[in-house]
Amino acid sequence: MAFLVAVVVGLAALRIPRPPTLCILRQYTGVPCPLCGFTTAAVHLGHADLLGALAASPLAVAVCAGFVVVPIARRSRLGTLWQRSSRRTRQIIPIVVIVAPLIVSEVWQLARFGII
Repeated sequence: MAFLVAVVVGLAALRIPRPPTLCILRQYTGVPCPLCGFTTAAVHLGHADLLGALAASPLAVAVCAGFVVVPIARRSRLGTLWQRSSRRTRQIIPIVVIVAPLIVSEVWQLARFGII
């Protein structure tokens, strides 16, 4: 674990130049996708700049938080409640949890780049 922390801290200290955009959609059309800003947000998170990460992509911050919260929630009472819920509920909730943030993220990116 200490080695992993050392690697993360070492990589965060590096200043590797990046191209202007990694998003192929934005590069060729000028329109950002819902995932635009993930790399920038990850770099900001790596440098412990939460506000910069949120400005680049709130969705990226939420996804990173989800990697921590979901495994904990699965072992909690919430996980038991999920298992007891109906099949229909277990089909609808993941769709809403994925599609709604993507729509909100696309609107955020369009506003961020001054398109709307």
